[in-house]
Amino acid sequence: MHHLLQDYLGQATAVLNQIAEQESAVLEKAAGIIAEAYCRSQGIYVFGCTHSAILAEDVFYRAGAPVFWRPLWGPGMTISSTPGMLSTAAERNEELGRSIIACSRLAAGDVLVVASTSGKNAAPLAVAETALERGVQVIAITSSHYRQQRGNHSRLANLWELEQRLLIIDNHVPCGDAAIKVGDSPMGPVSTMAGSFIMHSLSALAIDLLQQQGLTPPVFLSSNAPGGSAHNNALLAKPEWQEAFLLP
Repeated sequence: MHHLLQDYLGQATAVLNQIAEQESAVLEKAAGIIAEAYCRSQGIYVFGCTHSAILAEDVFYRAGAPVFWRPLWGPGMTISSTPGMLSTAAERNEELGRSIIACSRLAAGDVLVVASTSGKNAAPLAVAETALERGVQVIAITSSHYRQQRGNHSRLANLWELEQRLLIIDNHVPCGDAAIKVGDSPMGPVSTMAGSFIMHSLSALAIDLLQQQGLTPPVFLSSNAPGGSAHNNALLAKPEWQEAFLLP
């Protein structure tokens, strides 16, 4: 194995091990919040900016993921539809973050996962704080390596300032995201791998809790596997999921 592959694999594995070992109790608590919200027919949303927005896409309409995840989209927040530098400006826009919540269907008792590795950009901070003011249960995915840093929000340094009001899952991603060096260049980001592991762990833990209650929660299958399309079509025929997936 090439030494760079070995180094990158080792660093990525170390981050995932830290999450599994050090965040287990928090993950279980967050899964309990999600399972309880599902039982109350509350909305369960996920929000992120730029590359953190990938986590919302990763669990939405995804094989092996619950149907209940709803991405909270905002203009300029995804690099798939926004030029890179403009997405950076958008994630630093505090008013845009507040407006995303103001224009959303989020209601008291709903759950919102806010993913932001640095936790210090104004938009995700405003999203988290405004959602809390609406009575939403907020779960944040961020890194303690940025805990002492200040971003561009007018009042809040970072998501850690809200830790008494929301639940924080530390993704243990190093500052700068890059985990290896290729010559003098920092490379090998790990935040997407860490975030995906956390999101799908939350899904699995929440489904396990629901099954312990005798419920059969809706989970998508791969439409490319035998029986997958029929299973998914049956799920999406239900009115509650038609609304979530914007079907007529």
